[in-house]
Amino acid sequence: MTIELKNYKLLGDLDDEQDALESFTTDHEGNVYVCDAITEIADGYIPIYYSDIWENARDIQEHIEEAVAQGVLEGVNDLIKIFQAGYYQFYSQSLYNNLDALVYNMITENVNQFLKEHTEIVSLLDIEEVEHEIETVSEDYDNNKKFSDIEDEVARIIQAIKDGEFNLESDPLDKF
Repeated sequence: MTIELKNYKLLGDLDDEQDALESFTTDHEGNVYVCDAITEIADGYIPIYYSDIWENARDIQEHIEEAVAQGVLEGVNDLIKIFQAGYYQFYSQSLYNNLDALVYNMITENVNQFLKEHTEIVSLLDIEEVEHEIETVSEDYDNNKKFSDIEDEVARIIQAIKDGEFNLESDPLDKF
């Protein structure tokens, strides 16, 4: 038994949105700030070829308009740059909208890997309590934290599992 990952709430306008979200959990770690990773991902998913930029521009019209409304394009008259700002707005919004789920899934994937390597623990665990702890840690996640903070939470939760804090019984799991 493993802990189920959360589904992302996709904006649904671009085909590679899911890929952008998944890169959050696979491409960043350590001393990188979460907000910096979001900026980097959003920037990295902006298309650079004119045909790609034009292809989905109508699909992200509201994001283009939002970028213009925010004033980040003051004095810019180049449609390509304006459209690219809309793509950036789209990916940023998707990442921020899903931040809690992204952090939850990142922690869950690591905890599940630990449980996969220690199958004898699973039958002793109150999985719902572990899920609740992960939910509590990832809820309203502060984007000014670093990925190392997420990694610390993973280590803390795994140690709590080893210490028997989530056991159906009260015995610690000293042998792990």
